[in-house]
Amino acid sequence: MYYLLFIIHLFSITMNKQRTVSNELGKNITKDHTKIYDEIEKRIGKTKKCTFGHARGSKTGVKHEGCIDINIRDFELRNATLDNVTGCVIINGDGLQGFCRQCSKRRRQARILKEKAEKQDKTPEEIYALYTQKYGMNVKKCSRCELDKELCQFNLSIGMECGLHNVCRICSYVYGSSVGDRSIIYMPDDPNYKYKKDQSEQHDDHIFPLSLGGSNNVINHQLLSSAENLRKSNGIDHFVCVENINPELLCMRFRGALLKATDLTDLKVILNQYIHADILWRSLLTDDELYDLYQSYYKQNNMRKDIHRVVKKFREYCTIRGVHAI
Repeated sequence: MYYLLFIIHLFSITMNKQRTVSNELGKNITKDHTKIYDEIEKRIGKTKKCTFGHARGSKTGVKHEGCIDINIRDFELRNATLDNVTGCVIINGDGLQGFCRQCSKRRRQARILKEKAEKQDKTPEEIYALYTQKYGMNVKKCSRCELDKELCQFNLSIGMECGLHNVCRICSYVYGSSVGDRSIIYMPDDPNYKYKKDQSEQHDDHIFPLSLGGSNNVINHQLLSSAENLRKSNGIDHFVCVENINPELLCMRFRGALLKATDLTDLKVILNQYIHADILWRSLLTDDELYDLYQSYYKQNNMRKDIHRVVKKFREYCTIRGVHAI
């Protein structure tokens, strides 16, 4: 009898367990997509059927509309990666989601609207109570610092199923004011890459600082202790001379500075001029032009961003720093 009750209890916990954030989330593999799709095309052909919601319906009421034979590139990848040695690796299935991008987008929008409708009139305390009732916990794990924290330490996000952000207020502020906003200000190559830390006191450091035109590609990342990183700051003296700098550490549009500079001091001056000119050019765009630019940038790098917020943050930065034509 007790064993049966235990099984029932275990099943109920499993059913209501909050979805955790995967360590793989956010790793940008856009540059590999073409090769992966090419390999999938060899295996299953150029099209795949999308019949989402036709047989069993869907919780959101969304179902595929129109022709069901869809180009495979209109499906998001699933369990498919590119290995430099063995080529395309598909863990299971055909390497594609079961529904097309259009259905995925409509399904996501419907879920957000549903969650917002259920929570929009509730107080924060009521949303916290809903979380506790649903998941049986009055704490939540932050997906960045991975600490269990009180629910009040998370911002509300009524469009999400749990009603709360996955990142706590402190981590959200620290990250937003560092890497997040730097991607808005400096627009580095590959703004979505994050180095996976294996120790608690490590910092994901940019070998060549983003503020001087450094790229966010994997080659420009290293793990340093917090003390080493803070001591290094955003200087470039650790390179000793210009000739020691690998051009791939810089964003492609700033690499020309390496050919002009005579020493590290000269390089820093030239790069600051390049950075200012780049930011100034963007500041002179209209809001619509700036919106299109950032939308293309984040889409190319496989990131979802509130572009209206991005434009607002960039304008705020320009106002605070007094960016204007000389």
